[in-house]
Amino acid sequence: MNAAFIAAAGVTALAVFLFAAEGRSLSEGHARARVQLLNTARWAFVIALSWVLIPAALSQPGPERTATILGLTVLIGALILIPVRWFIRMGGRRGAWELRRAKLDVARLANQVRHGRGTVTPSRLKDAADRIRALRTPRTAELCDLMIAEIDDLLAGRESWNGGGRRSIRMDELARDLWSDEMPPPDNDPGEATFRWYLYKTFGRMMEIGAAEPSPEARDEFHKLLDSLEEYRRPDTKAFLDAVRRSADAWIADPSPGCPWIASYDFKELGATGLEEIRWIWGREAAMWGAFLDEDDLRALKEDLAGREASKAAAAGPEAAPDGAPEAAPDAASVAPPEAASEEAAEATSEQTPEAV
Repeated sequence: MNAAFIAAAGVTALAVFLFAAEGRSLSEGHARARVQLLNTARWAFVIALSWVLIPAALSQPGPERTATILGLTVLIGALILIPVRWFIRMGGRRGAWELRRAKLDVARLANQVRHGRGTVTPSRLKDAADRIRALRTPRTAELCDLMIAEIDDLLAGRESWNGGGRRSIRMDELARDLWSDEMPPPDNDPGEATFRWYLYKTFGRMMEIGAAEPSPEARDEFHKLLDSLEEYRRPDTKAFLDAVRRSADAWIADPSPGCPWIASYDFKELGATGLEEIRWIWGREAAMWGAFLDEDDLRALKEDLAGREASKAAAAGPEAAPDGAPEAAPDAASVAPPEAASEEAAEATSEQTPEAV
């Protein structure tokens, strides 16, 4: 009986140690209380089995004892080896942290769609959007709406250069309010991030004007924007600005009907190194995290979300449209974003998935 007591006490000590370690891990992982209860029940069952079955097994006659001990070892071992992630899947994480996991998953899917890695079916994107809708709360409403807007653009195959960049900056700002200690750091300080965002936005507006047959007023705006790019001239932007100037001047001098200034995000119009220069400045969306969004930026975000809601209401039928709903905002000129560095090493990658670069 001393051997049975020692064996049961050893299993109990191991169970308590593993339970404490897993408990800390679950707390750090923001698991719901029911996940902790499931894990507690598992270890309580292991301890109970140890004190009931180990003495019974050791009291068996010699020939039967080996088989009984082997079966008991397999049973207790199987209970010990149940992955904790199974309990998390059954019980879930606390609401805000379940949303963080959903955000990381969306970023991973977006990387695959934009960079052509793997196959992402429309149903997977729609499931991700449904998951976000289910997690939406008054506190997380804007972040959820922006994430769903990103998924909608991926499904439609259209992403606005300026709209995507603006949305990425705002999503990072909202995410830091929710998960300040868990977010990866931005690449630059706020001043540098704002500099890159304003340069990005100016260049993006020029592409929007150059995407269609511009009116005389639009051509005047294009000229002014082109001249304003000189405000951003630095040693690290000089090559890019020179390429933009050459390309824009050539397009202005000889605009071909139906031929946009920048036809696609391979930026061949900027020369052989155009895409490399763009990646150097905006290689990751984290390069603009922390940038200042002015009132016009915030208004554009609100109008975009309102327009999407109005479009969905109109598509659902007149009876589904709320009274006084605004009409859908017009789509901005958009094309597929260029490939950028992915931060998909575990959770870090998905947080720095390029939205607009």
